[in-house]
Amino acid sequence: MKLNKMLFVLGVMIVCSGCSGIRTSDKAFYTHAESFRVLGYSIPGDDQARARMLVPKDAQIVSVRSTPADWTSVIGIIGNILWIHETEIGGTLAAQ
Repeated sequence: MKLNKMLFVLGVMIVCSGCSGIRTSDKAFYTHAESFRVLGYSIPGDDQARARMLVPKDAQIVSVRSTPADWTSVIGIIGNILWIHETEIGGTLAAQ
């Protein structure tokens, strides 16, 4: 029974981690993307690339925050083995 619960939770995490989106106002934007990492592989894909694809044209990026995904730090190693990774990009929109 514990294996079924664990598989259910893992399935929910994978489905929920494939989200991405954008919020805009008159002068600013904010994009985000999440992915689930298992042994270094991103499911459904690279969160940084998906977040950058959502940045509007002619926008100026002010900040980028991303979960560590390296193999040289403790946090990065743990995150690459089994974790949800997130990338957030914020900035300003060009005057219209």
